[in-house]
Amino acid sequence: MLEGYRFIQRFRVPFADIDMLRHVNNTAYVRWAEQIRSEYFCDVLGEDITSERGMIMGRMTVDYEAPVYYREQVAIGCRVSRFGRKSFDYSYEVWSEDRKIRCAKILTTTVAMNYKTNESIVVPDEWRKRVEAFEERV
Repeated sequence: MLEGYRFIQRFRVPFADIDMLRHVNNTAYVRWAEQIRSEYFCDVLGEDITSERGMIMGRMTVDYEAPVYYREQVAIGCRVSRFGRKSFDYSYEVWSEDRKIRCAKILTTTVAMNYKTNESIVVPDEWRKRVEAFEERV
């Protein structure tokens, strides 16, 4: 479970994430990915979310594999899986720790930004080095 993921968050599914069909609503996965991506950005890339440099979402795909239920114990892993010139991808897996099954795979493409000039930037070498140093320890 979550092999290849060093950055992991665990939580119990809150009632607010459940819809009328009695499972986690699809929008919760988007919020979960955003939360762990923001933490990864701060902790691994070393940038604060209020920094001049940041990222914006370019694309997101979610492959739902199994429903997740109220109060279920969830683990979500996040890693940078690709660097381009001005963009980079995050890969995620969402697992039910109670049932020991993967429930979703998520992929996001983010664009490196300078928020002061409101323009895309080349992915900083510092970010590449920090990710490489962090991820090679898996």
